[in-house]
Amino acid sequence: MSPARAASLSAGLIVAIGLTLAAFVGLAKLFVGQARAHSFYPWECCSSQDCWPMGLDADAREPDPVETRAGWRLADGIVIPFALTRKSPDGRFHVCRRGGAADGAVIQPSERPICLWAPVPTY
Repeated sequence: MSPARAASLSAGLIVAIGLTLAAFVGLAKLFVGQARAHSFYPWECCSSQDCWPMGLDADAREPDPVETRAGWRLADGIVIPFALTRKSPDGRFHVCRRGGAADGAVIQPSERPICLWAPVPTY
């Protein structure tokens, strides 16, 4: 094998290893990020699958709710009274919906707050 051919194969192997490592690191970050995002959702709300952050970030499935006099109005028009929401531990809105579907009903466990987390107001 010529030295040029050996160098070409070595360079190709280095690129392949680099791409494989990058893909592995990317997947690891994705899974760790998902685990962290779900770490505070209680079982009665999501069964570890029906909740997600809200807003404009890449991991959000629906926009943040809008504040009204009656409570938080979600994108589907449902209004959740302020007193029935949960305190968000990360300063973002989060919601849990039946079946993990964006058009599912917001989950409300019996005798517990509705599964909508809201940031604590600073005013």
